[in-house]
Amino acid sequence: MLKASVIIAIRALFNRNMSIFTQCLNPLTGVASWEEKDQYYDYHQEVARSAFADMLHDHERNEKYYLALKTAIEKKHQAGEEANVLDIGTGTGLLSMMAARCGADTITACEAFKPIAKCAVQIIKENGFEDKIQLIHKRSTKMIVGKDGDMPKRANILVTEVFDTELIGEGALSTFRHAHEVLLEENSIVIPHKGTVWAQVIESFKVCSWNRVKPIKNGEVLVDTPQTIQTCSGAAAVHDMQLSRLPRDTFVPLLPAQPIFKFDWSGKKPLLNNEKVSLLTQPIKSGTAHAIFMWWDLNMDTDNQLLLSCAPVWEHPNVPDNMKKDVSCLQKMVDLIPWRDHWMQAVYYLPEEISITYGTEVNLIGYHDEYSFWFKLLNGSIDEIPDCQRPECNCWAHIAYSRTRIGQLNDTIRNQRYVKALQKKITSNSVCLCVSDGCLLALVIARLGAKVFLLEQNFLSRRTMEMFVQVNELSDRIKIVESVNDLPEASEIDFIFGEPYFLSSIVPWENLRFWYLASKYPSSISRMPVMATIRAVAVEFKDLQKIRAPLGTCEGFDLSSFDKLIQMSSEKSDNPVEAQPLWEYPCKALSSAFDIIKLDLIRNVNFNKHKRVTGEIPILDSGICNGIAIWVDWQLDSDLSVSCGPIEEIVPSKRISWDPYTRQGVHLFRTVSNVTKKSTLSWSFTFLPQNGEVEFKFNIVTND
Repeated sequence: MLKASVIIAIRALFNRNMSIFTQCLNPLTGVASWEEKDQYYDYHQEVARSAFADMLHDHERNEKYYLALKTAIEKKHQAGEEANVLDIGTGTGLLSMMAARCGADTITACEAFKPIAKCAVQIIKENGFEDKIQLIHKRSTKMIVGKDGDMPKRANILVTEVFDTELIGEGALSTFRHAHEVLLEENSIVIPHKGTVWAQVIESFKVCSWNRVKPIKNGEVLVDTPQTIQTCSGAAAVHDMQLSRLPRDTFVPLLPAQPIFKFDWSGKKPLLNNEKVSLLTQPIKSGTAHAIFMWWDLNMDTDNQLLLSCAPVWEHPNVPDNMKKDVSCLQKMVDLIPWRDHWMQAVYYLPEEISITYGTEVNLIGYHDEYSFWFKLLNGSIDEIPDCQRPECNCWAHIAYSRTRIGQLNDTIRNQRYVKALQKKITSNSVCLCVSDGCLLALVIARLGAKVFLLEQNFLSRRTMEMFVQVNELSDRIKIVESVNDLPEASEIDFIFGEPYFLSSIVPWENLRFWYLASKYPSSISRMPVMATIRAVAVEFKDLQKIRAPLGTCEGFDLSSFDKLIQMSSEKSDNPVEAQPLWEYPCKALSSAFDIIKLDLIRNVNFNKHKRVTGEIPILDSGICNGIAIWVDWQLDSDLSVSCGPIEEIVPSKRISWDPYTRQGVHLFRTVSNVTKKSTLSWSFTFLPQNGEVEFKFNIVTND
């Protein structure tokens, strides 16, 4: 490992030559290498990550901010006052330009991120508002009011969007509090006016599977889970999720959805950093409380006529009550409520699972600090709300593994396929090398009678697996290996196994790290899986494309300069294929699923043979081709396989059902194409085994 001073020196050297050296770990080879990058690479990464185009594609959000501004400015004018607007965190300047068009007398906007602030100045000028809007390159909490300050006097209208999935996670409480203390007049109008947090207690073994590792069973318990993991409340970070995409038959509400926290942004009531509240509630069903679903809404205006709700479909105010009771109607309505990736719903896992009985009142207790919420349930009434620290992982597993990985470990169908394949292969004489991170199937192999060498290079994963080995009393059969350099000799093993899964992998094919590790041994040693097939399908995403789609004109304002800034930085810093949990993002198939390449994992990697394959596939349904979904199928043996892609056969023109416990690769076209059955998708795939480089290229050809 190079010392920081050496790295700085190397960067300085390359900066003089208009480039920098960046150390990158290749997830396939496991080798850290230095890559030469553009001297502004870090800047472009930061700009690309600041993109919030999906928010600006949210027409309901924009429209209600616009209407609330119009109403506020008219109220001030009707009262004989000037309308002096402060826009905190202006971003593109959209809300400030709305205020200008609505007739505000003065507008001050602030934006701390300099590249976006510079872009906002340009956008404001291009739209003809440079004489009406003053932009300050500061955080609002650093602004000064006065003769020589950033604002000559306090504003009397505040408009801002400083919210995230948790509502307060971006520092909304301190932002509003400071604004009222320093930047606003006493009777200012604030947009939005109020915020309400809603909570709903649910039972769901599916949702719970993303939080607690369950035992692996096959008629009997093959792998038991340590008690410390079973009772751990999980990671402290909120689990954001598109709850409307959760199948309605996978959860049962036990308590009615109800408002639990109310925030008055107007300044009429104090905004506290720490609060605790208790709701004594009558259950609507008996069951086991596993988690809390949370969302919020905003009252945009002082008359409470404009409501912006982030509720899931079964509780959304735009969905008629009679339709909420009909599951088939809900599936149709989910496509009609506003889509938001910037404001999703959230899942909070309870520190203890509580049994709830219909007819017996339950206390739902909510807590929040300056940035986060957490919850607790108690049966019966209470005299005083107990203190409760924010739950944190104390078992290591939730720190070592993502929620997606925990869900994968709990996937019964997946585990059964592996067990069935392993039962064909493992005998009491087998000696297996397992090369996958956090692989509970290694314990299944040991339970089947084999001796196992388990490679665990990550400290947190290794510590977690040591707990599993100890609880399952398999220490005499499993030896944990900490480094590739300490792997057993070829003569010591007769079977190499992998799921494959590695903590360093982001997109599915990066788990080909298994192939590289297996190739350290003669190909004569038996392996599982035996083949990896990288597959893809052309799709029309309903909404996901908005995270990268250009804005062009938004609510009548030209934001193309923002598009250019983000696209330029994205092209310089982003991989054209990213990982997404596609079960949350509906898409329909425009082609059949097709194979990009089959890789024979029984043979060792040929490091000197570059692979480049090309092909084309017909488009079989008309639509808008805005993306390609990519995944890997792992062939365990001649009969059994597991997929990290679709869970049902792909049918062109139909919606695809995706595995909820893996992330798929997604290529989003920068220029989308209207396709017909005369169109063709051409593609190429390049694989350089020596340095682990993988490249996909896709192109739509429209034939007349």
